[in-house]
Amino acid sequence: MQQCWIDKTDREIRDDIVQIAKEETGLTSFKSTGVLRGFIEVIARVVIFIYQSSINQIYKNATLKGASGIFLSFWGLLLGVARKQESRTTGVFTGFSYGDGSIPTGAWALVNGTDIRFKVSQNVSFTANSTFSIPVIAEHPGYSYNIGSGTEVRITRVINGLNAVSVGDNWIVSPGQDAESDEPYRERIKSRWNSQVLGDIKEVYKYHAESVAGVRAAHIARTPRGPGSTDVVIAAVNGLPGAQLIEDVKAALYDHALMAFDVQVKPPDVIPIDILIEFSGDASEADVILVAENYVHSLGIGGRFAVKELYELFRPLNLRTLEIISPQRDVQPDEQGIIVAASVNALKAA
Repeated sequence: MQQCWIDKTDREIRDDIVQIAKEETGLTSFKSTGVLRGFIEVIARVVIFIYQSSINQIYKNATLKGASGIFLSFWGLLLGVARKQESRTTGVFTGFSYGDGSIPTGAWALVNGTDIRFKVSQNVSFTANSTFSIPVIAEHPGYSYNIGSGTEVRITRVINGLNAVSVGDNWIVSPGQDAESDEPYRERIKSRWNSQVLGDIKEVYKYHAESVAGVRAAHIARTPRGPGSTDVVIAAVNGLPGAQLIEDVKAALYDHALMAFDVQVKPPDVIPIDILIEFSGDASEADVILVAENYVHSLGIGGRFAVKELYELFRPLNLRTLEIISPQRDVQPDEQGIIVAASVNALKAA
């Protein structure tokens, strides 16, 4: 018999109950058509239900390693580590006019070839032959709305006098992010535990850096500059950190008396790659590009670009043919490096 019934199959639990019945009653025959076997089946179903609906979950979530969802959040709250919540991208597009006009609050700007939309957040009036700002907010929360500069967008209604809308280099005011998933949240909880209980100074730096809004991940590296010299390398939720985010992390470390030694907060070393994909199927070029961009973003600091992994991510699109032309092989940055897509192009075969 099994030592316990946690995470056991229906058959394993049922066989154990039959064995227990034989040992306790002295009977050896529990045929499937018999009355006694009927009672055994009822008992087995009740026990199986209790384990699958309650005991398995309680046992699994009793440890930080196995906890998930709301149970993992409980672990985090015990140490004062709240799960990062989802947020919507806000920013400013640039408009170009040929005549006088206005864009009303609530008008939609659509990313061509996708269903990604941004709502104009306030009325915008413009004069002829001018360049002007259009404040927008993403329709939904999430990283995928942190679109790159040069992305083609258009206002979905007719606006008299409006010639074009563009996405500039620094258009994002506040980047959007997805709700923190279990694994990175678990790592932050571990960092908090290691810093508070074990006194691991690297984990102290990591925890406080990753607690700053806008920071997706931090890597802590000792350096040969002298005693206590440390590099705090950070990645932002929308890619590379800007000057303001770096200053915010410095301030957070100062607030916790962590800048007494030679500590430098810096962006990761950038490893640019060009991605070129040829495919055929019902998906659009924008769909394919979005998968590739999200994969590169997910790699984080020190993450390896694996061509095989990218192929696997395209399975849900049910493409008829698919070839990743570039890069041809895996790319591995060093521990302080991050892979950034310099260009992502998708060519759809006829």
